[in-house]
Amino acid sequence: MNSDAQIRYLLDRLEIQDIIARYAVGQDAHQHDDGLLEQWHDVFTQDATVDYSAGGFRKGTYVELAEWMRGDGIHNGDRNGRMHEFTRWQHMLGLPTVTIDGDTATARSDLLATHRAKTDSESEPGWYFNDACTFHDHFVRTVNGWRIAHRLLEVHWADPFPVRRPIAASA
Repeated sequence: MNSDAQIRYLLDRLEIQDIIARYAVGQDAHQHDDGLLEQWHDVFTQDATVDYSAGGFRKGTYVELAEWMRGDGIHNGDRNGRMHEFTRWQHMLGLPTVTIDGDTATARSDLLATHRAKTDSESEPGWYFNDACTFHDHFVRTVNGWRIAHRLLEVHWADPFPVRRPIAASA
């Protein structure tokens, strides 16, 4: 590989890594507002498909996935989606492995996510839901840069667990 090809590869790889990270940023930065789809429009191709059947969602579009997560009324503030039962969440990504072949690419990114559930009162300790997953992505180069054309979610494990109350100090 000549130096121009190496530079092109590195620039493509960094852009792909950034696209993968922007997905998680969109998920986490827009936890209870309507900015998720605005962020994801720059992550996915317009006709992108997602297969999150391992996580409870069917195969569909990324817009349908956002509606399933945030609610059918993601565009008008209705909060009845799957993520509605959580107060906060965080998606932590491992470094992806990326294979580039001209104007297409594939990537595998490992993910650890934690979600804090809502409780009925401030005094309840609540519970968390953690999961370890892998994203398998197919990318295409578009006039606007690299975008995800298809994403498959693989779930390795998922565990809910309670938060314990602190033990009172003895006097």
